[in-house]
Amino acid sequence: MKTMIILAAALSSIPLFAETVKVTCPNPLPVTPTNWSRTDTYKSTPYKAGEVAEYAVSWMGMLAGYGTIEVQAPQKVDGVWQRSYHVEARTGDWFKGIYTANDSASSVVRPWDEAATKFYVEQQEAKFLGGSFTMKKWLDFSHDRCKVNEKVEHSKSGKETAERDLQYGALDALGAVFKLRTFDYSSGKAERFLVYTSEKNWYLEAKPVGIEDITVPAGKFKAMKVKLQTYIGKEMQQKGDVFAWIAEDAPRTLVQIQGEIKIGSVYLRLSKYTPGPATN
Repeated sequence: MKTMIILAAALSSIPLFAETVKVTCPNPLPVTPTNWSRTDTYKSTPYKAGEVAEYAVSWMGMLAGYGTIEVQAPQKVDGVWQRSYHVEARTGDWFKGIYTANDSASSVVRPWDEAATKFYVEQQEAKFLGGSFTMKKWLDFSHDRCKVNEKVEHSKSGKETAERDLQYGALDALGAVFKLRTFDYSSGKAERFLVYTSEKNWYLEAKPVGIEDITVPAGKFKAMKVKLQTYIGKEMQQKGDVFAWIAEDAPRTLVQIQGEIKIGSVYLRLSKYTPGPATN
């Protein structure tokens, strides 16, 4: 999704830089909790259901589009309460001479280990003089079998289904964005965790750089600057480093992401933030 190109290291396709992982299923499997309560679903997280963060996306100094990322109410999957996230992104009308997009994705994750349960992405995109396409993708994660069931509907290539290998406990791409907000980076230690996207299992590493005072449309923040060792997808390939700024104070908001791609710099800056209630 080019409008949320950096935030979605989260929503893109195939790892370019990340270290891929050989899949091995643990034996015996960890015990899966069955009595997780609704009120406990977000209890240990710095964010709560009802949180809405809005972002402005700029490319080479030009406002290119907008994005919204939400923490939604818990969902019950197979009788167990789980976390739910949603993101939407779109380009502005003034950007359609270059590129247009209206994309969204939803994610359901297990609260006890943040592993992916379900992921859905929908893309409607068009390039100037380059044609358009729509794509829908559904991922169902089966950690007990270390498999992912994938269904894709593409306006050009039609419908496809497949079963892929999954490393037990891997996060989906949207869940990874929220995972970045859960670490205490003050020790200077790099954090690393498994992510699954587009047929591959790989590691995302977040290395703290230092605390900075940063100003975005939503206001001034004291934030930890974190270097992300990852990629930005097939077409908009990573040229240089990718950095995220995460607010030091609770709820550890994602304030800004910046990255270099083949055709310039992309920034995603927080423009409006509504926290979720303390209890939900």
